[in-house]
Amino acid sequence: MKILLEDTIPFGTDYLESVGEVETYAWQSLVPEMLRDVDLLALRSTTKVTPELLSYANKLKFVTTATAGTNHLDKTHLDSVGIAHSSAAGCNAVAVAEYVLSVLLHAQKAQKLDLYNASVGIVGAGNVGTALSKILTAIGVKHCLYDPPLQQALANSGKNEHNGQSFVDLARIAKCDVISLHVPFTKGGDYPTYQMIDKAFLDELTSSQLLINACRGEVIDEAALLGVLQREKAPTVVLDVFDNEPEINTALFNYVWFVTPHIAGHTVEGKVRGTQMIYEQICEVAGVIPDKALSDFLDKTNPINAGLTSPEASRLSVDDLIAVFHKVYDIAVDDEITRNAFALTSGHNETPDTDIANTFSTLRKQYRVRRECSAYALHLPKNTSKQIQDTFTKLGFHVSLV
Repeated sequence: MKILLEDTIPFGTDYLESVGEVETYAWQSLVPEMLRDVDLLALRSTTKVTPELLSYANKLKFVTTATAGTNHLDKTHLDSVGIAHSSAAGCNAVAVAEYVLSVLLHAQKAQKLDLYNASVGIVGAGNVGTALSKILTAIGVKHCLYDPPLQQALANSGKNEHNGQSFVDLARIAKCDVISLHVPFTKGGDYPTYQMIDKAFLDELTSSQLLINACRGEVIDEAALLGVLQREKAPTVVLDVFDNEPEINTALFNYVWFVTPHIAGHTVEGKVRGTQMIYEQICEVAGVIPDKALSDFLDKTNPINAGLTSPEASRLSVDDLIAVFHKVYDIAVDDEITRNAFALTSGHNETPDTDIANTFSTLRKQYRVRRECSAYALHLPKNTSKQIQDTFTKLGFHVSLV
């Protein structure tokens, strides 16, 4: 069985060499002729699967992407020609949720938000929205969910809550202190997400609100967003995703608070988890029993010594949470890297020296090593309360007292 594998999939060959004959192709180099006599194709979102690409695929029976998103797959065509397909949905959920947490903690530091008294509206309660809900529950932040398809599906089975949270309508979400977007990009169906955050929605936002988009750029009407951001008393906006990637509108950079190049989900754990998921899928297609696990490829945890200001308190202070978590992930680092790469600084609209699309793509491909909370051994003072220990454990840390 011949497996064609994109070389940007971490540990792809190590995972799959025992399943079949593995051949790799370089990032963005796949051409139709390379699919002749290939049985299984594994790729990432930089490879678009189109009818043209599949024109030489005489034996192909399964395509899978080691990413959560699937917009790069022409699923209608794959279905029409009888080629099964799948994805690594949920592989990056924790990473994106931690990205949002980093934003929220910066908002607290900048006095844009009183985190423990704020309300967070989560748009989309799938894998990422659920992961974010669990984080907010762990630290005790009020939040609500908007997800009509999921709400309807649960109602059909007699349920009206998800992860202990009730559903609200979009009008209620629009009143939240923080609005965090976590939906797929869809144009058709009963609940299309294309530009669901439209001019009317954006016009109602106030300067005290924070809007975060870490799902798909097409979910927001960017032209309307730019207009709203240019007005006095505009809302605070954080963008990880853009319309028309990688040829993005860099004019937005001068008005958003933090900007990153679609890397919210790009942790080591998220990527290797994606490989693990497609490995298990390919094993099933090939009739092979999986014998590899994440622990075979992820290194040992890294230590963090936390000197808490109030270790005996019944609730983790937000300052202690900031001090610990920003050692794991600080969005400000990625914001600086992004702005420097595009030769843009706040308040100035300069033309990048390099091509926008190439810069955006290169930033994603050469993204720095970033780990999740689960990669860290957190050493807490011996007198740390059980409640604070539990909070850090729920965030994914390996907690011990020293």
